[in-house]
Amino acid sequence: MERQLSKSTPLRVAVVGAGILGSRHARFWAQQPTADLVAVVDLDLDRAEHVASKWRSRESCTLKTYADIDQMLRDTHPDAVSVATPDYAHRDPCLAALSMGAHVLVEKPLATSSADAQAIADAGASAGRLVMVNHSMRWIPRHREVYASTTETGDVGPVVVAHSVKSDVASVPTSMLRWAEQSSPAWFLTAHDLDLVRWFARDRVTKAWAQGSRRVLKARGVNTWDAIQASVSFRGGAIATFESSWIHPETYPSLTDDYMHVIGDRGVAYLDRGRESLEVYGPRGSRQPKHATVYEVGGRIHGSFRHALEHFEECVRFGREPETSARRLVGVVSTLESIHRSLENGGVADVIDPGQ
Repeated sequence: MERQLSKSTPLRVAVVGAGILGSRHARFWAQQPTADLVAVVDLDLDRAEHVASKWRSRESCTLKTYADIDQMLRDTHPDAVSVATPDYAHRDPCLAALSMGAHVLVEKPLATSSADAQAIADAGASAGRLVMVNHSMRWIPRHREVYASTTETGDVGPVVVAHSVKSDVASVPTSMLRWAEQSSPAWFLTAHDLDLVRWFARDRVTKAWAQGSRRVLKARGVNTWDAIQASVSFRGGAIATFESSWIHPETYPSLTDDYMHVIGDRGVAYLDRGRESLEVYGPRGSRQPKHATVYEVGGRIHGSFRHALEHFEECVRFGREPETSARRLVGVVSTLESIHRSLENGGVADVIDPGQ
């Protein structure tokens, strides 16, 4: 039976996946005054326990750890589940949580196949539960400004062409991600900007073409794409290109370098996201801290990550469809799938994008 949530009722949340992002989800829900973190799940029980131990109060030991999601769902009956497993492993935990009546917040991308993405969206609809994809970059203020400017009456106007570049240092696929061979820079990086441009354009993608390089990482024992350049066309005539790579040297001053250019029918928006106006130079070299997505104040997480999760909680409490619901984000997955089909087969690939 669904538990009724009043304004004063804590939202009972479980986190599935205890990696970098799962740890961040656990931290947010543990520190959220309107929520109660009840469980952390990971196939590596020790890793789940390591994350949970940071937030388990000395007065209460109600925060439990599990290696099996089904057991956790039967034991704790959470209102909502944050799924932060690897990109390719979203479907099963999402479907398990939905089948037990929990709302779902899942990290981007929704899935790595359109079949899995649609299955998750359909399961949410059948269960009458919300499924939100954590495309948290939509909550960065400058991205909201671009969205507001790409209307018929905005300063930029409807999108004509967009170009984005997003790059990571090589330690991301070689050290940080144990599953990089089951992903690519497009799945891991372009997913962000494809969602943004599709949102700015208020349109659906119809075709995709891509080319890529597969040499540097393969030589280092990681068999995946080094870099991908993809071009897409929208139903209304807009076009966009997306370049992603993850082979920057470790001496690069930030983990990620990125920028975006959005040209409308009467104006231009340029987003230099590689630098956020702060550069620090010290004995260990230079760095460019970034605070748009995550930063700390008083030991708590702030930034677009927090805003996105608060949006999810509000939608659960008031029965609203999330801005980045699974239903609205299936097209991002199908476009990325078509980009990879073009990489493997050559030529232009059709995109089945159900729209927003």
